Amino acid sequence: MELSQALIVLHSGPVLDVGAMPEISEPSPQTRTTLVKLQARQCRFIVSDDQSKAIFCGSETQEGSSWCPWHRRLVYTKPFMAGSGAGKRAT
Repeated sequence: MELSQALIVLHSGPVLDVGAMPEISEPSPQTRTTLVKLQARQCRFIVSDDQSKAIFCGSETQEGSSWCPWHRRLVYTKPFMAGSGAGKRAT
């Protein structure tokens, strides 16, 4: 029996239609900048490993967001619902 035939996937939540999600390209390294040079509507996601000399993404952000669409997907999660459904995410 091949491994691909024996694979079983368990999923307890709603299935996301990945095809319905808009494709977002990874930001260009050319937009990276320092805190001193960071301007309004530039992504504030730190892309450097050395936090003392932080380098920010610098790509364009959408109105009201601190992150470009690429990094927003990495940092944003839906809040948990309060009440009896502990552990369930709000939809």
